[in-house]
Amino acid sequence: MKAKPSLEQALCIVALLGIQDRTIPLHSRLVAERLGISTSYLKKIVQKLSGAEIVKTTAGRDGGIVLTRDPHEITLLDVFDAIEGASPFVKNTGLVKKVFSFDQKEAFMATYALKDLKDSQPVANVLAVFGHAEELFRQQLATLNIRDILPTTENQPLELDWTKWLTAQRPTE
Repeated sequence: MKAKPSLEQALCIVALLGIQDRTIPLHSRLVAERLGISTSYLKKIVQKLSGAEIVKTTAGRDGGIVLTRDPHEITLLDVFDAIEGASPFVKNTGLVKKVFSFDQKEAFMATYALKDLKDSQPVANVLAVFGHAEELFRQQLATLNIRDILPTTENQPLELDWTKWLTAQRPTE
């Protein structure tokens, strides 16, 4: 499985917003600049996060992006699903069963003069291994929430308005 580059960007956006004072929307332009992406590309990522009800946008001069929930209620799986989707990594199309099905085992063995044919771990079971790996992957992502990965100060979650820092760190033109 190869994750889209927008997954890392989405995690950064949600982490930025997890620190951001939730009464102050973070301006999209500042987020795009910090991530080094265009505002139009940021908009596509934010739309996916918004569709998963992780963020929302507010319009106007003081508008921007805010989280819709507390960071401890947003898991890494939520962000992953918002960007990558929840469809399985490997889909069973029935091809493995069609190709390797020995529903005519006796005839198959007779054709090749086989004395026995052991298929205790048939090829079709390999798909189950992928399914189990995906299940473990998703379980692991569900164990971590955004608050778990954010910096703290004096054992409390860091909460501030990024605008001051991001504005001061803007590249000079």
